[in-house]
Amino acid sequence: MKRLGLMVLVACSACDFLPGGGGGTGGGSGGGGEQPFSKGFVFVRRDDKNVYLSDQADLMTVTRLTDSGGAKQPSFDKEARRVVFVKSTGTDSEVDIVPTTGGTPTTVIASTTASVKNLRTPVFSLDGQRVFFAYDDGASSSIGVVNTDGSMFQRLAAGSALAYAGISLYPDGSALLATAGNSVTQLTQLERISTLNGQATSVTNALGSEATSIVSRAVVSPDAKKAAFDARLASGSVRIFVIDLATKVVTQLTDYPGEPGANDNSPCWKGSDVCFSSDTGGGDSVYALPSTGMMTSGGLQLAGGVEPWFGPN
Repeated sequence: MKRLGLMVLVACSACDFLPGGGGGTGGGSGGGGEQPFSKGFVFVRRDDKNVYLSDQADLMTVTRLTDSGGAKQPSFDKEARRVVFVKSTGTDSEVDIVPTTGGTPTTVIASTTASVKNLRTPVFSLDGQRVFFAYDDGASSSIGVVNTDGSMFQRLAAGSALAYAGISLYPDGSALLATAGNSVTQLTQLERISTLNGQATSVTNALGSEATSIVSRAVVSPDAKKAAFDARLASGSVRIFVIDLATKVVTQLTDYPGEPGANDNSPCWKGSDVCFSSDTGGGDSVYALPSTGMMTSGGLQLAGGVEPWFGPN
């Protein structure tokens, strides 16, 4: 078992609001670890691009699930027993799965031709038997679905009129929430995509007065009443926003008047709180804030993580 040292403890020595009970930082190398996992975060570290776990019982202890790098955008299945993520090597990418107990990741699908490349934002189906993901499809971007054993790949929703990017699953499993736009660099809309037949329905084409375009993903809340997304401001900085899916009212959740150049990314949900990673303060950390907040900050959860996902919800 490879120890990760005291980096997290040092980084958080002044953070008296950090959850957890101390106890140092451990890590596993693709084989699980010393920390039992029942509920908490999966995330990536920017320095080595590996997948890590941290149980909410002790968020200062982490376990490494992969050791070959190139990982991004991890998410849990419904019971948080498996993690699906993207592994990139040069221009190639693949969707992999690893149990939260550790072990060798298995590849579900890999990029093949110009019509299936740049795989991203994978999520499990509600029953855990399939994986949905976005991918570049020629000059556009589509949503695909494949069984977890790699069989029965098909294009679920074609990005002909709109390009689809970051996706998340509605809690009942009936649909995906997808970011969409005229191109993957200008995502200004949200679409509901049926997981049964790929039928698309517009959720909104208005992101509020401050957000110019969505950066990575939009994620539906556990009660399906709201969604959180990260979006670029006119200044170029990225903040977290929350949309009420019934009224379509968008509010800006995060703000840093004293640090306007800080950036927030990759929202997820922890009950009614919105979690996300941020470089505010000069280092990558994971934060959680009530979804009812407006123009606020704080809520440190763990240091040294990006692209978090919490589960089970």
